[in-house]
Amino acid sequence: MLGTAAAQAIGNLVTPAVQAGDGIIGCLGRKYGYVRNLSENIVILEREERYLLSKEADVTTLLDRKEQIMERTRECTTWLDEVQEMKGKIQELRNRYQNTSRCFCGLCPFPSLLKLGKTTVTKTAEVIDLKSRVEKITIMVERAPTSPIPIRKHPEKIGNVPSLDEHVEMLIKLLKDDKLKRIGVWGLPGVGKTTVMEKLNNKVHEIQLFDDIFWVTLSKGGSVRKIQLAILEQLKVEVKGIHDSDQMADIISEILVNKKYLLLLDEVFSEINLKEVGIHDDHEHGAVIFAYRDRDFCCLMDDHIKIERLSNDDAKNLFRKIVGNIIDRPTYKKIAERLLKECGGMPQVIKLIAYSLRNEDDPAVWRHLLSDMQSPGTEPVQELQEVYKAFKLIYDKLPVDKKPCLLYWAFFPPDYEVYQEYLIECWKAEQFIVEARKLGDARDKGHAIIREFEKKSLLERGRKAGHFKMPLFLRRMALKIMYQEEKDSKFLVGDGEEIEEQPLEEEWEGVQRVSLISQKLYNLPCRPACTKISTLLLQKNPSLTKIPELFFEYMCDLRVLDLYDTRIISLTSSISSLINLRVLYLNNCSELVELPPELEKLKSLEILDIRCTGILTLPEQLAQLTSLKCLRVSFKQNFGCPNHINGQQEEMIPSNVIASLSSLQELSIDVNFKNQIWNQIVDRVAEEVASLEALTSLCFYFPRLSCFETFIENCISWKKNSMGWEGNGFRSFRILVGNHKADNFLGFDFFGYTAERHLRFSVVEEDIPFALLKILNKALSFELIGRHHAKNLSVFGTDYLKEVEACTIEECNEIESIIDGGIATGVSFEFLQKLHLINLPKLVSICKGSIHPTSLTKLTTLTLKSCPKLKCLVPGDMVQLLCHLQDLQVEDCSAIKEIIEDGIIVQSEALPRLKNMELCNLPRLFSVCEDASFEWPSLEIMKIKTCPELRDLPFSVENAPKLKVIECTINWWSRLNDSVKDRLKDLHSFT
Repeated sequence: MLGTAAAQAIGNLVTPAVQAGDGIIGCLGRKYGYVRNLSENIVILEREERYLLSKEADVTTLLDRKEQIMERTRECTTWLDEVQEMKGKIQELRNRYQNTSRCFCGLCPFPSLLKLGKTTVTKTAEVIDLKSRVEKITIMVERAPTSPIPIRKHPEKIGNVPSLDEHVEMLIKLLKDDKLKRIGVWGLPGVGKTTVMEKLNNKVHEIQLFDDIFWVTLSKGGSVRKIQLAILEQLKVEVKGIHDSDQMADIISEILVNKKYLLLLDEVFSEINLKEVGIHDDHEHGAVIFAYRDRDFCCLMDDHIKIERLSNDDAKNLFRKIVGNIIDRPTYKKIAERLLKECGGMPQVIKLIAYSLRNEDDPAVWRHLLSDMQSPGTEPVQELQEVYKAFKLIYDKLPVDKKPCLLYWAFFPPDYEVYQEYLIECWKAEQFIVEARKLGDARDKGHAIIREFEKKSLLERGRKAGHFKMPLFLRRMALKIMYQEEKDSKFLVGDGEEIEEQPLEEEWEGVQRVSLISQKLYNLPCRPACTKISTLLLQKNPSLTKIPELFFEYMCDLRVLDLYDTRIISLTSSISSLINLRVLYLNNCSELVELPPELEKLKSLEILDIRCTGILTLPEQLAQLTSLKCLRVSFKQNFGCPNHINGQQEEMIPSNVIASLSSLQELSIDVNFKNQIWNQIVDRVAEEVASLEALTSLCFYFPRLSCFETFIENCISWKKNSMGWEGNGFRSFRILVGNHKADNFLGFDFFGYTAERHLRFSVVEEDIPFALLKILNKALSFELIGRHHAKNLSVFGTDYLKEVEACTIEECNEIESIIDGGIATGVSFEFLQKLHLINLPKLVSICKGSIHPTSLTKLTTLTLKSCPKLKCLVPGDMVQLLCHLQDLQVEDCSAIKEIIEDGIIVQSEALPRLKNMELCNLPRLFSVCEDASFEWPSLEIMKIKTCPELRDLPFSVENAPKLKVIECTINWWSRLNDSVKDRLKDLHSFT
């Protein structure tokens, strides 16, 4: 039976008219019509055939596109078979028609023509029916799910290397957060990134955290197509004949869109466009982990972890696991320790060295390997060639002007932490930074270079803010490169350990740079012939007390001279030979009591640091240093006695010395607040400072408000700030006004080469001086000390506190709140990160009344000490504001009863970033938080001391998953509720 479409189509064919009745004449008419309209019906048949073939082509294209992820149905196969069969029948019919066409002269019999005509009409109807039937069938269905081929990795067992295992566990935690789609793992070459990735790969297989796990090692030749092929291969999808990357991406995306998958990309060297791969952000259950060397990729990640070098214990355990207990034998122990030091905590290097010494029981071989590793002038030992090449590759890709900046780190002892501002000053003096004429511009350029090195894992941050160090192993690599590239140069470089013999005068001959930092140096050559020397680093040699009279005579090209923390008692007259000296560091030379008159010959000197010396007065010759751009000076505590030198009274700072330094851009004068001589001359010195047109940075103590106001009114550089803060005016300042409980030497960081933008105000006047508001408007940190009239900070005005990032309020007896919503307009403390409230006897709340919802939202650190009237730390809606708070410390607040107010309605994760909480000496505290639904997703450390009424804690494994330890006394723990002790029994640590 023909379908409806076919039946309708027959009516459209050219057929004989059907007369009323069914007589013989009507029958003959129909038969005659089949013959008479044959040629027209053939044309119709061929047209319908073309439509059928087009439909077949569409189905075939769909099958080709999706056959890798779907399979055709049986009815689709049947339909395609019928189309093939129909094409054969039509061709047969077409051949018969062509044969009969030759017989139309009358030779072809009528019955044959009649049969051909009727068949043409019937086949046309069948073609139409076959074409329409494809719309009613299912062409393809999803393939039965198949698990990808699991890729198991076989990393070195790292059970004895807990630090690497910790990285794996941290990654597991991150992967359990569905919000984190892109995670970065970065670090130095050879630090263990691949080992961590391999361990992670196996771990997620074991715990079945993902349905599909893909591993791709990219190396230098990595590409989108390589990732695509690896994924499809692991999925067992046939890719033969598919050359279009976009088509592959579509296939991958369709397969993975609803799956829970993890893609591990190891050895990533360049940015990967995951959309081109087929990995999209709308894949709700997919995650990608990248392992790379350069931190620059971190900005593309939702989160990242840095693979740090191994601790000393982990490094030793790894070394022992390979070479055995031979390292404990007296003959080998010391050598092993020094070898491990050379390896710098790098797992790959440790393994290479350890395997080369495995089963080797000749100590001479061990010593020879150590000597090769320590020798900067030789090629890297064979075992380290690959690691050296990895470092050399990074070095070679650096711009030409940045390469000497990196190699300069080799002149500092192993793991020596260098303050970045000091290093930048050396770079500028050595003319590595030539395009920056101003010190501020050079500092900006230097910061950018250091950040680039850090991102490339070439540097690590030190323990002190702003300090960096180059890992020992990379320092060795830098030394080798330096000796290879500068074969005609000579260097005298120590390793920061006590030298067995003082360097001979012959060793100094022809040297270009000398670095003998922390070498317990006590003797210098009398007249070294080093006419090419440009850097002389002798700092941290307290045994060095004397410089030979003619020591500097041949050093006319010297640019950097550092004598910091030596015990020299004087500078020789030969210092006049240093006509090209750019920077001179004499800070912390406590035995140095005066500067020689020959100092005036140093016409090229740009930076002079004489802080913390025995110098009581600046020499008048200092005024001759017209190129001086930076002067840092401090004076020992003096209670009013005039300075006497050679029996004559001398001024601490002679008149016009400061005013004569017309090129001065940075000035730091540290003075004890009890120094009466300073109080006598400060107005005159401040007037000279105000006349300096190039000044951009200032550290200064104004003991009186009137002096400060006069300075702000007359300072030429400060007035330039009205044209824009980033113009030619002040870049930074550290200013103290008033002397209430002032620190000795202003509390300046000894290494604070730049002043930042800090204001400390300790003046008790009732009215707020306009000069204070002008400088407060530009301050990044603000200390308000001992002001007796202010009840809150809102009286200063929201706009004047807008840029403040750190704020300390101390001994302000009338302060009742920090922000008063009845006074404040707009956002208060929009960028405040650290808030310290100390000894505020009337403080009852941080925020009073309703405040703007974006106030305090950047706060990361909150400290309260000795605030006896504060009863609740976080009342009302304030908890919602502390979305970035990480560290909370509450101490000696006798009235406080609860940390988070009971009864308020808050979101479950109102403190999502809080990591550390310390509660100390709070006798009435009974609650941290009463709301059991409250969550503490980031809390890691809880410290509790002398809180006798606190019997309950709101934490559990469920609501505080990262909690590591609760530090407390055994007496306090014993008095806790039993339910709390059961919940937290494995977390307490007694102090």
